[in-house]
Amino acid sequence: MADHLTEEEQIETIKRWWQENGRGIVTGVVLALAGYFGFQWWQGAEREKAEASSDLYQGFIEAVSANEGQPDNKQLTTAKSLAQQLKEEFSGRIYASQAALRLAALAASDNDLETAASELRWVRDNTSEESLKLLATRRLASVLAARGQPDEALKLLEGNVPAAFAALFAETRGDILLKKGDEAAAHEAYQQALAQLPAEQAGGAQLLRLKAESVAPAAADESAAEDATAEPEPAQESDEQ
Repeated sequence: MADHLTEEEQIETIKRWWQENGRGIVTGVVLALAGYFGFQWWQGAEREKAEASSDLYQGFIEAVSANEGQPDNKQLTTAKSLAQQLKEEFSGRIYASQAALRLAALAASDNDLETAASELRWVRDNTSEESLKLLATRRLASVLAARGQPDEALKLLEGNVPAAFAALFAETRGDILLKKGDEAAAHEAYQQALAQLPAEQAGGAQLLRLKAESVAPAAADESAAEDATAEPEPAQESDEQ
């Protein structure tokens, strides 16, 4: 009889525990399952988006690279259409920004600076990749300078940037300052670029040195030349004869 009562007490204890906690357990299980299947769905959707954007970009590259990088009008139209689709449907993905950068380069090579500037601004406004944003900023500064807007271009290059881009930004500042006719400031910018040039970019050091030397202040050189060509002063006669 005692054993029977003990079993009944255990059953009642279980019932009470389930009444108090069962709903929470069921809710937890449901939420866990929903989270699991939701994550699986999200992963699948992201995979589909990645594959779709990759396919579009592959088609873009094939069109824009046709004829050894000189696409005809039909191929260029196809490339622009695919790039536009990438920008509209996958604006936050790297492929859309890379396509816009490529279109900007093509436009700049055709001297269509307005289109080039528009594509580069799009990258700056939409990419989540900091390196692409910095690359677009540097190129946009060059395009604006070419359009006769050097002051606006220089503003884009203000502020600190990561070490990998510091020399590139300084060199671009030098190019724009030289275009403005400020050789002293251009020389200073080129010298700064040389000082900040990372080891992996050492291949550009020679060109930077040539740029810096071409606008180096002439005062020191002229003084040295004058000293070399000056006639020596006659020796003073000794007072002792």
